[in-house]
Amino acid sequence: MEEIKTDLLVIGGGAAGLTAALEAKNLGLDVTLIAKSKVGRSGNTIVAGTGMAVLMEGPESEDTGDIYKEDTLASGKQINDPGMVKCFLNGSPGIAHKLTGYGVVLRKMGDRLMKKQAPGHSTARSLTTDFSKLPYLTRGLSLTLPLLKSAQKCGIKIIDFAPVIKLLLADGTVAGALAIDKKREKVLIFRTPTVILAAGGGGRVYSRSNNTRDITGDSYTLAFDAGATLRDMEFVQFYPTMMFSPVKVTISSPLFGEGAYLRNGLGERFMEKYHPAGDMATRDIMTRAMFNEVIEGRGDKGNIYMDCRDLPKSVLTGKFPELLRLLSKANLDPSEDLLPISPATHFFMGGVAVNSDGESSIPGLLACGEAVGGLHGANRLGGNALSEAFVFGMIAGSRAAKRTRAKNIPGTDIGDIEPYRSGDVKLSELKQALRETTWKHLSIIRNRQFTEQAQEEIDRIEASLGNAEIRSVYDLVDFYEIKSMITTTRLIACGGIARKESRGAHFRSDFPKTDDDGFKGSFYFKKDHGKLTVEYHPLKSG
Repeated sequence: MEEIKTDLLVIGGGAAGLTAALEAKNLGLDVTLIAKSKVGRSGNTIVAGTGMAVLMEGPESEDTGDIYKEDTLASGKQINDPGMVKCFLNGSPGIAHKLTGYGVVLRKMGDRLMKKQAPGHSTARSLTTDFSKLPYLTRGLSLTLPLLKSAQKCGIKIIDFAPVIKLLLADGTVAGALAIDKKREKVLIFRTPTVILAAGGGGRVYSRSNNTRDITGDSYTLAFDAGATLRDMEFVQFYPTMMFSPVKVTISSPLFGEGAYLRNGLGERFMEKYHPAGDMATRDIMTRAMFNEVIEGRGDKGNIYMDCRDLPKSVLTGKFPELLRLLSKANLDPSEDLLPISPATHFFMGGVAVNSDGESSIPGLLACGEAVGGLHGANRLGGNALSEAFVFGMIAGSRAAKRTRAKNIPGTDIGDIEPYRSGDVKLSELKQALRETTWKHLSIIRNRQFTEQAQEEIDRIEASLGNAEIRSVYDLVDFYEIKSMITTTRLIACGGIARKESRGAHFRSDFPKTDDDGFKGSFYFKKDHGKLTVEYHPLKSG
């Protein structure tokens, strides 16, 4: 074992974690940044399209804070946390300047920042980075690598390949954390008064996902097991335009803003029969429409098609050159060919419940990025994820700097760590069974029967975990990862049962209508004496 004392421990090596760590370090803290994989090359930021919606008011802009707010609330089906929306809009205009200061290069057309319009937005407000020198599938490195370089330059201590498995508390307050250093096969004990959770969402608890392998609900499980309150865990967003073959790639949704549209397997356009906005509808509506076309027999081997053939060639080559180059390697030309796509798990709207300073219900525990719930309501507006990571990463880092330094931290019992052992069950089989169950019963279309079946299978998998073989540090890490995935799927199922309506990304076939009288608010989740409790709070205006 190795003991490390630090003013602040930031968990997560993507955009939110790096931003929080930099903000706190710039304000004088001794900061340690730890990641399950490699800092700057882990988490969903690296596979993100780099599109970030930013409020840019002014004489040359059609945008206003009120317009952006209404777009965000409309996408979130009016249950977004009002305080978080306000903080987000206040912080949004400063994103471009902050990122440029850290060395991020934003794409321009001429001498102006290039703006795109994504579905759900009333105007073009999505900025993107210049990722022309990077592989298209990891273009998010254009964000994380400059941030990482800045973090290294200012002296932030960085620990790679060390998943955190437990938060340590003393008298109900954060006192540290426990991690497993995979490379050195050590247990790391952190003594710190402040922890920022920025380890992303939980997309990999589903078998069909565009998330990176390390996104398994760790933020949620660490907070939940420590006794923190979570919220909105039933709301999981499924990205409509994922290509799995002939190449696996997320097809950029701003293509719809340029004039692309969907066709079913019969060659028919269909979105306008599902929503007046047609192919500019939000992701929840588009995903269900695609899913419905397939289950009613109008798909093609489970796929729907994106049609970009009416777009001017200059638009494709000018705004999406990297995508064109990648597709060309698979012998696809969007100006001539239909692109086969299907939905995939993309983003969690729910997460740790925090206040406007990023503080959770546990003193000393803060969170930011996809680890947090509230801003997006029932469905995230495209382009708001990276913006959220930067805005609330700065907020959490700033707030952490106002807390006490790492002096006189009380010692805490780290508890037991799962021992190495032989077993009859393979961890890989349990993980795959859990992911298939989640996709089958807790994804795009839900109902009580599906969810109860999921809960029964989750119970079976958890029971089998006690007979799993653990023979190496990698098995040990997998063991705790599956435990995290089990907790996350339980929270999704619990919220899915509790919300007896359809709203945003949560659709129940047995309650297909939205019920504002009964469910215009949020469900909150907490562990109380070892049991999962659920509490409903109607939305408060503000």
